[in-house]
Amino acid sequence: MVEQVCGVPQDVFAEVCRLFVENSGRERTTAFVHGVGWTQHTIGSQYIRAASILQLLLGNMGRPGGGVMAMRGHASIQGSSDIPTLFDTLPGYIPMPHAHGHDDLDDFVSADAPARGFWANMRDYVVSLLKAYWGETATADNDYCFGYLPRLTGSHSTYDTTMAMVEGKVKGFFLFGQNPAVGSANTRMQRLGMSKLDWLVVRDFSLIESATWWQDGPEIESGEMRTEDIDTEVFFLPAAAHTEKEGTFTNTQRMLQWHHKAVDPVEDQRSDLWFTFHLGRMIRERLAGSEDERDRPILDLTWDYPTEGRHDEPLADAVLAEINGWNADGEFLSAYTELKADGSTSCGCWIYCGCYADGVNQTARRTPAAEQNWTGGEWAWAWPANRRILYNRASADPSGKPWSERKALVWWDEEKGEWVGHDTPDFEPAKRPDYVPDKDAVGPAAIRGDEPFIMQADGRGWLFAPAGVADGPLPTHYEPQDSPGRNRLHEHQRDPARELYEHEWNRYHPGPDEPGAEVFPIVATTYRLTEHFTAGGMSRWTPYLAELQPEFFVEVSPELAAERGLEHAGWATIVSARGAVEARVMVTDRMTPLRVDGRTVHQVGMPYHWGPNGLARGDSMNELSSMALDPSSHIQEVKALSVDVVAGRRPRGAARTELVAEYRRRAGITAATRVR
Repeated sequence: MVEQVCGVPQDVFAEVCRLFVENSGRERTTAFVHGVGWTQHTIGSQYIRAASILQLLLGNMGRPGGGVMAMRGHASIQGSSDIPTLFDTLPGYIPMPHAHGHDDLDDFVSADAPARGFWANMRDYVVSLLKAYWGETATADNDYCFGYLPRLTGSHSTYDTTMAMVEGKVKGFFLFGQNPAVGSANTRMQRLGMSKLDWLVVRDFSLIESATWWQDGPEIESGEMRTEDIDTEVFFLPAAAHTEKEGTFTNTQRMLQWHHKAVDPVEDQRSDLWFTFHLGRMIRERLAGSEDERDRPILDLTWDYPTEGRHDEPLADAVLAEINGWNADGEFLSAYTELKADGSTSCGCWIYCGCYADGVNQTARRTPAAEQNWTGGEWAWAWPANRRILYNRASADPSGKPWSERKALVWWDEEKGEWVGHDTPDFEPAKRPDYVPDKDAVGPAAIRGDEPFIMQADGRGWLFAPAGVADGPLPTHYEPQDSPGRNRLHEHQRDPARELYEHEWNRYHPGPDEPGAEVFPIVATTYRLTEHFTAGGMSRWTPYLAELQPEFFVEVSPELAAERGLEHAGWATIVSARGAVEARVMVTDRMTPLRVDGRTVHQVGMPYHWGPNGLARGDSMNELSSMALDPSSHIQEVKALSVDVVAGRRPRGAARTELVAEYRRRAGITAATRVR
């Protein structure tokens, strides 16, 4: 079945399974290491769930060399999740409250906090966060300003925001560190959304496509938009580069590493911290004296960060100290276990508590490897509590002894009466391995001494997940939204819970058994290159990187090249129901044709770093992709879609739009195509 569905030969799959199992046990561990190739699917969350289940069954969680490691595509994407750019969480993965569902703090905590485990202390974390936001204004009498927090009214993901722009519901938009005009799925929809705004602020150190689409975008070339008809007022504010500002990067290992500034930004370039702080300062000055109740959340914010230098740059070090938090006496906290729900502690992110312990920037530590143990605990700082491996109680057996000396990490020291080891134990230090809680115990005290997974209400790893994923408690296989192959496992071709968006510019392809499916017979995937960075804003303007990877290309197999008349270093046009792009052809054995469901399926690969601006220019692969999302993470599916590939360059201007329309007609695509 695996061979028929995935195209992986049976002997290869069996060999991978054998190696995985043979290298999992007391003496050996195995890790899954994945990139966004797993996450950028309509079932990406379930891919990672499947890996987690396997690792639990094989005993590879909480142990050195085990686990599931996500190789992030950005230097601080983990940090952007921890102190979130995500719409549905507060710092430290505390859920956002919902409108008309969480009227006060008690309702909120009772709805989301379990009775057992460390999440039972959620009120400590929330109250400390509210104190960090609103300081002395947040008191027990006003519910610690819980009413000031914004509320969710549904999904507010980046793609829901795009649709709200298209519908005229969003008036203004700030773009920090992203380039949706070429970097987000269905870039045509992104540009359409921005064209409906009243104003758009773009902050970047390169003149990216999201700042210039209104004058030279594909729709301007095709005549579908005219610059003089676009009402959006676009402001481009030059940003500082990472070399021109201080702060932390948080990597996949949850390690916060302090980044020192090398040089000051030049001319009118400024850091994001500078822009956010001074914009907030100016807004507060404009609102000063207001008696309107809706202005109180802004006026009552703690916004008194120290500044330095001729540009009055806020001290990033001071922001980190506030995130760490302090007690009522102003003393720095050292661990999240010190947080209280009585308003006596302040902490901007509970999982980061301890990163500024003893008033020292722990993230700036640089102890050489030769001067510390192999876990590297004195290099920078990892959340929570500087633990380098989560749930490391699982590295010891139920009695507290290491499963093997070779893989020893933490263990119970009977003489000291505490957990010790090479890493900070992810367990209550003095809780004995044979500890059994009273039946009415709550919080961490309700977790047994042999239950390692302290954030779970039962202290155990979950194979069956009744909450946390939107499409079901156990993973199963679904085909991508646009796929030429049938789902041979069950009758549901695609994830029934996937998120789709109906719009003329976001049409989907017919299914494999439907008329028109033959129009898009080739599977396309995407990837990144060493020489370029995400959507290219940092690398396409850099001469030596642009020279190393100067042009957008499509990687094809020798078999497909022969079948379609494609020449190495020549041109190819790639078409979907959303758009058409051209790319240089790279013929390589890496793109092996797959044998799926009894027939040969060709695949092509495209990096997604390009756009029309910069030194290295080319079409964006995201002209082809659709807005179809994972229902749990709201991440777009751009790692698997169907396309057609023909030799030669694409048409220009309106002829390019007509080519896409002709493909749609041939495939019989309508608003109803594959939205079931």
